[in-house]
Amino acid sequence: MCGRFNILTDVDALLTTFNILENDSTLAPFKPRYNINPTSRSTAVNSADETLLTKIPIVRLEDDKRLVLRSAIWPLIPAWSKGEVPKKYSMANARSENMRELVSYRNAWRYGRRCLIPATGFYEWQVVSQQRTKQPWHIQHKEQEIMSFAGLWERGKTEDGTEYESCTIVTAEANSLMATIHNSNRRMPVIIDPELRDQWLCSDLETAYQMTKTYEDDRLKAYPISTRVNNPNYTQSDCIDPIEFDQ
Repeated sequence: MCGRFNILTDVDALLTTFNILENDSTLAPFKPRYNINPTSRSTAVNSADETLLTKIPIVRLEDDKRLVLRSAIWPLIPAWSKGEVPKKYSMANARSENMRELVSYRNAWRYGRRCLIPATGFYEWQVVSQQRTKQPWHIQHKEQEIMSFAGLWERGKTEDGTEYESCTIVTAEANSLMATIHNSNRRMPVIIDPELRDQWLCSDLETAYQMTKTYEDDRLKAYPISTRVNNPNYTQSDCIDPIEFDQ
């Protein structure tokens, strides 16, 4: 799974990284975000308090095939939820093995609503013997300052007709590095390399599905961090400071 990540950059850097030539973006300028977590409660999209909704950048194709940077609610909000973040089901991640069949994701998959979700790092928690609290780790790419997670996105409308978009991160089985860290669930986000981004967004369904595979562990790096990141409301930069940890 991938339930927390960070974006330690700005809108201009995202536009440059993804070769979006026209600044056709719905994102307002933002500061580095150290502890992004999905909307965790049942919240209506047309709620008066929009601060309850987590919104993240996604890169996707418009109907005219233009590449655009958009703001989307995380997690994905399926049509059957009537504009509310589901209470009983977590839509923050879509398992690659069954996303094509599950009613929550199959519409987005069938209609090719695939996207890229930028991240500079993500977090996972390790079960440690004789330790009551799971040990958090920060994972980054060795070569890419900004990674791309494979994602699916959906459109929706509020009661007054306002359109919104929501998204989910596609996950696969963990590689050997991530299986050691995320040892209770053994999942990780699907990572799309820069030379394959267009293929993920544009290819046919079968080709795209073949891309939802486990990423090479030797291209990632990880280190232990403080449990302060466990608090979803903690957003300070020391979230990613390394600590000493004896396994």
